Amino acid sequence: MTELKVAGIIEKDNDQQIDFNRGALSVIQMTAEYLHRTTVLAEGEAGIYILKNPAEVYERLTVREHIKFYRKWYGSHLKIDDLLKQYQLAGDAKLRISKCGPETIQRVGFVRAVLADASHVLAVEPLHHATDANIRLFHKLMSQLKEMDKSLVVVTSRTEDAFVISSNISKLNSDGLKNVPTEPEEPENNQNSLNRLKAKSQDKTIFVDLQDVEYIESDEGKVYINISREKFSIDYTLAEAEKKLKHYGFYRCHRSYIVNLDKVREIITWSKNTYSIAIENEEKSKIPLSRKKFSEIQELLTMG
Repeated sequence: MTELKVAGIIEKDNDQQIDFNRGALSVIQMTAEYLHRTTVLAEGEAGIYILKNPAEVYERLTVREHIKFYRKWYGSHLKIDDLLKQYQLAGDAKLRISKCGPETIQRVGFVRAVLADASHVLAVEPLHHATDANIRLFHKLMSQLKEMDKSLVVVTSRTEDAFVISSNISKLNSDGLKNVPTEPEEPENNQNSLNRLKAKSQDKTIFVDLQDVEYIESDEGKVYINISREKFSIDYTLAEAEKKLKHYGFYRCHRSYIVNLDKVREIITWSKNTYSIAIENEEKSKIPLSRKKFSEIQELLTMG
């Protein structure tokens, strides 16, 4: 078993480690600084292939030539045409990498991770700027690596991306590695009238109309409301916010998230136990949806 010492990432005494167990998946959310340190540590370990985003490519080669080169380099017996078809690259096979868009280059990176002769894969921010199609292809990559009995450790700075990959994630902060609970506690009823939320913007207090709030999230003990690319902190805990907003079209879809049902664009199924709520905004934000909440929210969205 290969491992990375947590102490080397957070730069303080800690007995924990990030384990690479063959055939297993681990997903860890951490800061950008910790991502860099994790990558540096992994580069010094034999047997770990690092899947970076954007992928490292040779721009003069075509997509097919690129895959052919790494197939030979790693001594893989996987068929080129099968890989092109599986990762939706057949239509771009003759296109030079320099002419490819980021979506295609990301797919080429996924293929290289499959071809790599390492027993372990560290994927660093694999879903950064990923399209829905590429998110699904990353899930294909996950399944393929598992079938090959390779370990996969995913590290990302975005909690939303972590939950798109798996319903079971961990978080690494200065105190070390800890699991992130996914199921919220049951709220108490609250019928008080409410039209706006009081929030903080730097040194100012503002009042936000409920209809403008897209979703509310809890991160590192603080709670934020999200409105059109902006975040504002509020003084409530997430449980308190849930009680106040339950009867105003807001729904606790996950232990760390509350969504405005009016802003829900669609529910996406990534795998058997991994779901997201796509928010109707410019970023099409993807909010994790707890497995136990999957049926309930669909009923709420179709009521009336």
